[in-house]
Amino acid sequence: MDYHKDFEDGVAETKLGRLHYKYHKGIGATLVFLHGMGGTTMVWGKLMEEMPGDLNIYLIDLLGHGESDAPHIDYTIEGQVSTLKEFAEKLQLNSFYLIGHSYGGWIATYYASQYDLAGLVIVDGAGLKAAFDQIRLGHREDHYKSAFFKSTMMFAGNHDYVINSILDQDLKESSELDDDILAKVRAPTLIIWGTKDPILSPQIGFMLNVKIKSSVFQPIDGAEHNPHHSHPKEFAAAVLRFIEETSKNKRVEEGR
Repeated sequence: MDYHKDFEDGVAETKLGRLHYKYHKGIGATLVFLHGMGGTTMVWGKLMEEMPGDLNIYLIDLLGHGESDAPHIDYTIEGQVSTLKEFAEKLQLNSFYLIGHSYGGWIATYYASQYDLAGLVIVDGAGLKAAFDQIRLGHREDHYKSAFFKSTMMFAGNHDYVINSILDQDLKESSELDDDILAKVRAPTLIIWGTKDPILSPQIGFMLNVKIKSSVFQPIDGAEHNPHHSHPKEFAAAVLRFIEETSKNKRVEEGR
């Protein structure tokens, strides 16, 4: 599929603001994609070239990003999750695969701890409490915030108050992915990680794999923090294989 030719634009009204999304209607499984902090729907462009046209796909600009509204609010994980839930309800998405990268992976995992999904795909995901505990233990909070702020603001269109709010909320323990939250994730889960990720170590992916039931870990050899962009063929193959396997398992269970 072609990101520019095969996708249409849509807007969903939520309590916190309008969500912009791009969508491609298909008759197959429904997939919802969440980009990372500072990103937009465009980060999935190269991957879409490897995805079959029969899939029903939604690429979301998270609140505060891209063409979505950017209200002056606290950008909490809970707020993003509630907005995503409204989006799913308005579009009547009853069963779908939720795919989240980095910050989007944090949102997706938290969502999966509260609501049912056909499947969850975490891509080099942020939010693990144990990782933030190491930052706090080393008193590296300021370094963490300044490094991410600088790298994110290099991209045109990002709002400094949005990024600052996200980074401030990151280090508050209320929404970090601890053992209790991860134990509530019931959906079949695929964890994809770049083996050379310099931002979020693959060790985080291993830890998520241990904590999330019914999860599998899929490394992308040689990839860094954005395997969906640098290795789209391998990434697409892993996701499509996951969808096929979970769909088959569901049919078997329903046939019992």
